[in-house]
Amino acid sequence: MFDEKTRAELQELASCFPTDKPLYAVGGCVRDHLRSKDCYDIDLAGGVTPEELMNILRKSSFKATSASPRLGTVVIKGKNTYEYTTFRIDSYPTGSGVHTPTQVKFTDDLTTDAKRRDFKCNAIYYRIKDGKIIDPLGGIKDIERSVLSTTIDPDVVLSQDGLRILRLARFVSSLGYEIEEQTYDSAKRLVGRLNEISVERVREELNRILAGDYCYKALCLMRDIGALAIILPELAANDGVPQKEEYHRYDVLEHIFKVVEACPPQVRLAGLFHDIAKGVCQAKDGNMYFHNTVGAEMTENIMTRLKYSNRQIERTARMVKLHMFDVNGNTKESKCRRFIAKNIDVFDDMLALFEADCVGTGRFESSRTAEKLRRIYAKMLDEKVPMSIKELAVNGKDLQSLGYDGREIGQALDEIWDVALRGAAPNNKDALLKIAKRRIRKL
Repeated sequence: MFDEKTRAELQELASCFPTDKPLYAVGGCVRDHLRSKDCYDIDLAGGVTPEELMNILRKSSFKATSASPRLGTVVIKGKNTYEYTTFRIDSYPTGSGVHTPTQVKFTDDLTTDAKRRDFKCNAIYYRIKDGKIIDPLGGIKDIERSVLSTTIDPDVVLSQDGLRILRLARFVSSLGYEIEEQTYDSAKRLVGRLNEISVERVREELNRILAGDYCYKALCLMRDIGALAIILPELAANDGVPQKEEYHRYDVLEHIFKVVEACPPQVRLAGLFHDIAKGVCQAKDGNMYFHNTVGAEMTENIMTRLKYSNRQIERTARMVKLHMFDVNGNTKESKCRRFIAKNIDVFDDMLALFEADCVGTGRFESSRTAEKLRRIYAKMLDEKVPMSIKELAVNGKDLQSLGYDGREIGQALDEIWDVALRGAAPNNKDALLKIAKRRIRKL
């Protein structure tokens, strides 16, 4: 289950625990082990209270720090870092949006602890000392059937914490599992609990959903149970919006989902928002001509609402705005070169978005725009053109020595860069100074 070094360290840690209160691994690491997948984050649990654990480890080689005394969470550091949580019973408030339980009672009973967890596949325990798997609620059967079901009555589990509805979508995205019928019905019925969740929690779960191998399936689930309409109503508004059949097999929202699926993980957020304004533009103007520009503004507003970083907002909104570049293939090479240079920081991701946008139509397999830009970029590299003004072989001081001053310098550098960028002059000092001298004579 664990690599040899980790196993040895966990065995050493487990030897510190009393015989009647052994140490267990639980959650995702056990689930993934049973799925024959690598396990990384190792969560530990047991009947030992935080105070007892601190005393137990005081004379050991491990360092224990209380992370949340109320929740019974202790961070244990050896060569690796582990999070240990005491078996407990949780009580959640109603309608408060609080993600953590308001009342916690510690217990030494494993089955009781299992019942306070979300899904059965996450409530399987691995006893460190002897490697025995303990499955009190039938989580192994769910893994074998590739099904997600709640540990107890789904109405109770999902009403305790609305975030669990998004966690359901996240596990669909990462595991590809189906949802047990009662659990699905409860999620659809209780989806309004998502209104109680903080935007930070929504953002983090959305990121995880988009990172999964089965993100398309998860997005369809979110649409079908009404979760998308709550957390991203602007996106959900595109459901059923038709597109020209000549170019698109799907309506706008289905196309967006297909694009997200075709994108590499780091591009999926841009894929999710790239056509978000199509429905708005169609309703307002009767066409979708400027959906990329409107969509960039909407993306910025939505990501600001979800408290993404300024860098993520700028990058994603820019990609949304640019995703229609040269869509007809008529843009001159000189403009393509400037496009590449100005967006070199997102160039590879833009190519991926262009490709995914074509695949997501259901009509085309590859992007002519991406192919064209790759060819031009290869030429630019071969010609060793400067990708920015900073890479020019001349600078402001050089132009100052020729008699340029003030605003003239910036304007001149931009024009010289354009010449070098087009490959019309080599990027060496002598050649660029000649251009600068000819230019100043004309002023």
